[in-house]
Amino acid sequence: MASFDPFPVLTTPRLTLRPIEPSDVERIFRIQSDPEVTRYFGRGPDGSIADSERRIAAILAGVRENTSIRWGITLKENGELVGTAGFWRWNKPHRWAEIGYELLPALWNRGIMTEALRAVLRFGFESMELHRVEAHIDPENRASARVLERLGFVREGQHRQNWYYDGRFTDTAVYGLLRDEAAAT
Repeated sequence: MASFDPFPVLTTPRLTLRPIEPSDVERIFRIQSDPEVTRYFGRGPDGSIADSERRIAAILAGVRENTSIRWGITLKENGELVGTAGFWRWNKPHRWAEIGYELLPALWNRGIMTEALRAVLRFGFESMELHRVEAHIDPENRASARVLERLGFVREGQHRQNWYYDGRFTDTAVYGLLRDEAAAT
């Protein structure tokens, strides 16, 4: 079973995935306060630095308690924190977890999230001993769906009107990736 002590730093050709720290609060706020980033999250953007401080505290608690893990995605060229990715809702007895991620819009459509998630998934399957990874997304979020499909995820179904936000019910598309399928991609 995975241990997050010391925190596992992951590297790819263009990225370093590292622990999120309290000192990242301004960068996290920049990402989480952007309405384009949170458009399909089913919640509003962070409205203050305090919102982002609470978000970081929750991330750090999950890592400390070994119940979730989230990396800060940084560019190797300058060390800039440009997004986050990781696992939550980790169901250890059944060896599955849900994956979540976000990236600054200025870097969309450059393959950065696909590159980051490949490393995150490798860690999940190899070190966390996951058998299955799920992603739950808004069906209107076609860009996220394309990233998942590129990584081998299969759209398995849709929960109808299971999320209420901003005065309306929305659906959730459910994607899944099994360990053997990830090895094949």
